[in-house]
Amino acid sequence: MSIDIGGMRHPYKTSKELFLESDLVSKEPVGQFKVWFEEACANDKIMEANAMCLATATRDGEPSARMVLLKSYGKDGFKFYTNYGSRKGRELVSIEQWFSNLSNYLT
Repeated sequence: MSIDIGGMRHPYKTSKELFLESDLVSKEPVGQFKVWFEEACANDKIMEANAMCLATATRDGEPSARMVLLKSYGKDGFKFYTNYGSRKGRELVSIEQWFSNLSNYLT
């Protein structure tokens, strides 16, 4: 028998505080990211606005998340640096090879 605990949820935002698609400055993702990133950089309470969480999964489906520092971004993608010898580096190389193999297969 399951117990319904859905009523415990508290509302966090009022209808005036919701973020809607009409609130976007740009519908192009990199343009919108630029606006948000610049806002974060201008906020004195945010020490490293370029810190980001990168999540991946192994071929077996085991998830992994880690923090990395964003080094650049643009229409060509988001770039960050990591240690190739670390677990995250090895997983990313494995994923890159898998995507490379997939794209070669599809083309």
